[in-house]
Amino acid sequence: MTKPTLIYFAARGRAELIRLVLAESGMKWEEHPVGKGTLPTNGRPTDFDALKASGLLPFGAVPVWEDHDGFRLAQSMAIVRYLGATHGMLGKTARDVAQIDQMLGAYDDVRGELRKLVLVESDQRAALRVELDTQFLPRWLGHFDRLLASNGDGRGYLVSDSLTVADLALWLLCELIRDNGFAALSPFALLMAHFERIGRRPRLAAYVQSTGRFPFVPLPK
Repeated sequence: MTKPTLIYFAARGRAELIRLVLAESGMKWEEHPVGKGTLPTNGRPTDFDALKASGLLPFGAVPVWEDHDGFRLAQSMAIVRYLGATHGMLGKTARDVAQIDQMLGAYDDVRGELRKLVLVESDQRAALRVELDTQFLPRWLGHFDRLLASNGDGRGYLVSDSLTVADLALWLLCELIRDNGFAALSPFALLMAHFERIGRRPRLAAYVQSTGRFPFVPLPK
């Protein structure tokens, strides 16, 4: 193994925030795509059942991060925090870290609620979308807007005075909301400005615009 490796499906999913951290850090990494009935890659299994049997997955699930020296880590937020700490994106104080963890927890909460569109019966999706767009998302976006405004003039970062993984989580969440056609983001000027500002960062922008990024898969309507 010449480069660190991300073991996950050939999709954005729970690994996309990890990829944003990697892209912003400038680190080069390899993807180890997981599938069903797929042939081994570089002598290692890609079939999910074979991967689980191999012992490469600490908890029998993905994503999993593997450093070039064989250090292996599961759980998406643990990987985000580890890479953030490694590359100076996990704050400067214990309070910074706590606020970053707060945002990562909120990111998971909101993303989990949006994922209900995948699980709900098709005839209930339209009503759920309206509820998400008019009630759930405005409430959470209002929280994020206030947190951003409370850090200086709100025109910088979510935590402290430099970019952290919290900013990347907020950016990804806003992208998910926008690209799925929700209108809830538009009234929040500070959040919109933050989204545009972070999105212009050269390394992040290069990744987002690259052909190497897995395609967007919209939530069902």
